[in-house]
Amino acid sequence: MNFKHLFIDHESFSAADLKKQGAYAYAEHPTTEIMLTTYAFDDGPVYCYDATDGGPMPRDLRRALRQFAKGYTGEDGPRMVGANYLMFDRLLLRECWGYDIDPRNIIDTMVLAFRHALPGSLAAQCEVLGVSEDLAKDKRGKALIQRFCKPTPKNYKVRRYDKTTHPQEWREFVAYAKSDITSMREVFYKIPTWGNSAFEDAVLAVDQRINDRGFYVDTALANAAIEAVKKHKAELQAEAAEKWGSSLTGAAFIPTLQALAPAFDIPNAQKSTLNDLLADEDLPDDARTLIEMRLGASSTASTKYNPLLLGLSRDGRRRGCIQYGGASRTLRFAGKGFQPQNLARGYFSGDELDGGISMLLRGRAHWLYDVSKLTASTVRGCIVPTPGNKLVVADYSNVEGRGLAWLAGEQAALETFRSGLDIYCVTAGKMFGMDPANIKEHRKDLRQIGKTCELALGYSGGVGAFVNMAKVTGLDLYAMADMMKGTFPEHIWAAAKKGYEYARIQEKNRKGFAGKKAERPSYDLPKNVWLTCDSIKRMWRESHPATVRFWRELEDGAMLAIKNPGRSYWAGDAVRADGNKAVKITRTFSRDEYGEKVPGWWLKLEMPSGRILSYPGVGISVEKVIDDDADSTDKPEYRERIRYMGQNQTTRKWSKQYTYSGKLCENLCQAFCRDLLAAALVRVEEAGWPIILHVHDEIVTDVPQLPEYNVAELERLMCELPDWAEGFPLAAEGAEMMRYAK
Repeated sequence: MNFKHLFIDHESFSAADLKKQGAYAYAEHPTTEIMLTTYAFDDGPVYCYDATDGGPMPRDLRRALRQFAKGYTGEDGPRMVGANYLMFDRLLLRECWGYDIDPRNIIDTMVLAFRHALPGSLAAQCEVLGVSEDLAKDKRGKALIQRFCKPTPKNYKVRRYDKTTHPQEWREFVAYAKSDITSMREVFYKIPTWGNSAFEDAVLAVDQRINDRGFYVDTALANAAIEAVKKHKAELQAEAAEKWGSSLTGAAFIPTLQALAPAFDIPNAQKSTLNDLLADEDLPDDARTLIEMRLGASSTASTKYNPLLLGLSRDGRRRGCIQYGGASRTLRFAGKGFQPQNLARGYFSGDELDGGISMLLRGRAHWLYDVSKLTASTVRGCIVPTPGNKLVVADYSNVEGRGLAWLAGEQAALETFRSGLDIYCVTAGKMFGMDPANIKEHRKDLRQIGKTCELALGYSGGVGAFVNMAKVTGLDLYAMADMMKGTFPEHIWAAAKKGYEYARIQEKNRKGFAGKKAERPSYDLPKNVWLTCDSIKRMWRESHPATVRFWRELEDGAMLAIKNPGRSYWAGDAVRADGNKAVKITRTFSRDEYGEKVPGWWLKLEMPSGRILSYPGVGISVEKVIDDDADSTDKPEYRERIRYMGQNQTTRKWSKQYTYSGKLCENLCQAFCRDLLAAALVRVEEAGWPIILHVHDEIVTDVPQLPEYNVAELERLMCELPDWAEGFPLAAEGAEMMRYAK
């Protein structure tokens, strides 16, 4: 057959719950069947094969599927094109009809969209890309899917609707399925191509191999944890009712807690509020106990066990837990279903954790352990090697901090990383004029400040970012302010005082979402604490001049590129082989009928790897600067902001977004580090190390218990540098284990 693209989609029926069980378990379920297959060759007409008729598959479709199932069709061979096809329809074809298609033969429009910072759903893509109404996705499809793709409720006489029960709606269903092909084809032609490359296709193929392989699950431990949590929560509720006549949830909780701690302001029962109360040494013991019981009963860490078990395949492996490009724009990997990227670090480790697992399996964990804390620690332990194998795991060391230093050209930080010194101690030493070795040995308090700085301030974070990170690192800001009183250089303290009132005005005027109070992490800080945090920020910036310059070059370059389509601007250190700086910034353009430039829709940031970060719908907004202290006769001030279109992280809707130097820097660093990991995934797989999972900057392999599969070799494979990262100070640390652990 002579064609370039087969546009294809399937509509299926199953009693399995796709959202709860995931695509792999759904496809394997005995009730799952493909009902409709709609398809079109290139720009030809759309056909529909109704498999519920019992008739043979159309000859052209059968021949095409057989061609794709024979193996990889080659770099210039034909391709199947589908929406979310790799992680759903491909599995249906394999399990229902026996066509096992090489992922390299498939172009997934969702993947194409992610590579260009566009939304993943076909309906949203049609809206964003301006697909005409007559070609766009039929919006009534959801109701038809509910009718024909799922069984009816158990108390209904008719357990399944089909063409015999609803003939008119079935015809509409067929029309809807055909409309998916027309809309998908139009989207495919409209999506740019600069995000596609042979390297990304290789990464995608490895990603699909990892998802297909999955990981082995200790179901006994998972079930024991679920049972222990259920019993523990019931005991906590009963104890609270007996002691204080109150439930740990519901409207009665806050009044009961307020009665136990009358001197404290308790506005709500959010986890952050309760943790702040626990941090206060003056909190009465009964109130502390009640809060700890509530947090124990409401712990969400243990809820990971159900999605782990519900999605199991027949062979006891959990598959499909990684989404390629799930973090749009940076193209970082995200979690699906079980969400391995969001596992709690846990409270126990080593022998203590091993003992807890043993007690859980025997049903006696409550004798020695806080069950809520233990089960939060044992989720990772449910991931085990295939019988007879071992897990070899390695994690990049502070790769984001190294990435920022390399892209910006922060030479002192790079030398610190290359020499193997503690970056947190070196940072504190530069800020306070002390020997890093002395800080490491005698001044843990200063190391903690250095750590908080490195984690909070690298992306132009201010006092708010420092305060939020201090909560994570456990840094006591009040004790820090007392300790550092009078130690700052005069110019630093004076600058902090000058910025204090302006910063308060900015936070005061910050608007919350949907009428809610805005987050103002630093607004209520005592003045001396705020000034101390701001002074530390300023000292960190003074000691990292290349990083500060990188921020400025990124924002200035983006602004200039938006105003001058087609011209290139550069930012960062000269790390490219051709001597150019790390990041190339351009705006797309076209030409009108007179040959004049027309500004394009996209801002493009090209990284050293050649991959492009895309910002669609780009422009510049001009806003009035609000100053409560300004005189009415003063001339108003305005500022420019970089605007683009993207998904709002609160509403999940496509809308105007704004970015700035620090956010651009964060996107680039995370994308750069993602590319390092992606290159390592391909390299480790090609070396014959089966990867079963990767979480953030960590790779988990399931390998034979042979000496050649060792930690040092995995670290070596992960730290081989691609050509575009020559000189990067990459390092990794690993371990061998029989249960996955942090």
